[in-house]
Amino acid sequence: MTKPAIATCNQDDDLKRKKEVYCLALLRAARSLILRDAESFHEAATVLETIAKIAGGKIEKVMVKYDNQLLKICLESGRSTEVRAKRLLGVVREARNMAVHEGAWARHLSSRLIDLFLILEEAIMKNLQFVEDIMVRNPVVVESWHMVAQVRREMLANSFSCLPIYHRQKWLVITDSEVMRYLHCDRSSRGELDRRLEKNIGNAIDGNQIKTISAKRCSPSELIPNLLGKIKNGPILVIEKIKNKPLLVGIVTPFDLL
Repeated sequence: MTKPAIATCNQDDDLKRKKEVYCLALLRAARSLILRDAESFHEAATVLETIAKIAGGKIEKVMVKYDNQLLKICLESGRSTEVRAKRLLGVVREARNMAVHEGAWARHLSSRLIDLFLILEEAIMKNLQFVEDIMVRNPVVVESWHMVAQVRREMLANSFSCLPIYHRQKWLVITDSEVMRYLHCDRSSRGELDRRLEKNIGNAIDGNQIKTISAKRCSPSELIPNLLGKIKNGPILVIEKIKNKPLLVGIVTPFDLL
């Protein structure tokens, strides 16, 4: 049996898993960076070197020497041929060596880099078993005392379709469609919109002006396949009980399992 690419001799399983979780988080953050700014190619591409260093356990002076380690990880995904993976690695490496990329060419390179990231992410995820390995950590949470304007701002700034809130001793989910409906329902003037934006979100929920969804929950130690029957359109909140209080430690959406 072929040994996993991200491993070292005599390495225990827990350390290996922590490395894989860390590398997966790096890849997702870099992919998010490119999607926000297509010209951030060079900054995002440095993640490849970091992952290769972790996987190979040594530092090289030039990126070409990382190719074999990155190629090994890519082939673990089972979704990429060696020829395609080598071509993507070559394009990215040559682009890193060039000084300037602009316009359509920059967007093309960023698209190729995202393709490479997705292959690497899939390869790493094949080795992960638990929800805590793939969940988004430190999720943005709405507080009951927040104004509706703050909730709206978070949704627009981060392209969130929903946000969790701990209200009346329960974890709930607020959707963008409900916030939209509340802001535009029976709006007769600009002054009315301002009043709605300045309203306390907890009061809007209590007054049934903004409807919420009871949150689906799971524990960090739950197996990833168990989520498939639970997760549909909304997120699953990863809850851990600390001192008998349900603490939100992460969130998983269908996007994270694609």
